[in-house]
Amino acid sequence: MDIVYDKYFDRIYSWALKKTNNKEDAEDLTNNIFLALFEYFNKNISIAKLDNLIWKIAHNIWSLKAQTYIKEKNNITLDNITPTYTENYLDKIIYKDIIANLTNIGLTKKEFLSFKLYYCNDLSIKEISIKLNSSESNIKYYLYSARCKVKERYNE
Repeated sequence: MDIVYDKYFDRIYSWALKKTNNKEDAEDLTNNIFLALFEYFNKNISIAKLDNLIWKIAHNIWSLKAQTYIKEKNNITLDNITPTYTENYLDKIIYKDIIANLTNIGLTKKEFLSFKLYYCNDLSIKEISIKLNSSESNIKYYLYSARCKVKERYNE
């Protein structure tokens, strides 16, 4: 098991870090993968291709983690939520109020859609990038540009 750990740790950890975008979650995911491998090795089952087994276990553990995260996210009740009144929260309220006037501001189609999906539909930048078939950095730019145009219009 030590040989497998030494050989695969860096690759599995890098993969987990890309999947989770979070160092702590990547460490947990990597540990869970190696724990599952250890349990599999203790069953004394013959292994045809070690590489295939490792990545299959990694995929299965990641899928279970993603399913758990989605279930937890969907089971949030109003009692568990404490409202946060930050500048971003207030901006969303203001932007929702002025969304009807966006066509008069001169936003491009991508700026308008990004702005509307982000502030009215509360989609994440990643979700918007998928929906509009554009990169996340482009969506960030569209939102920035739209906010600048809106602020310029309402500061007149």
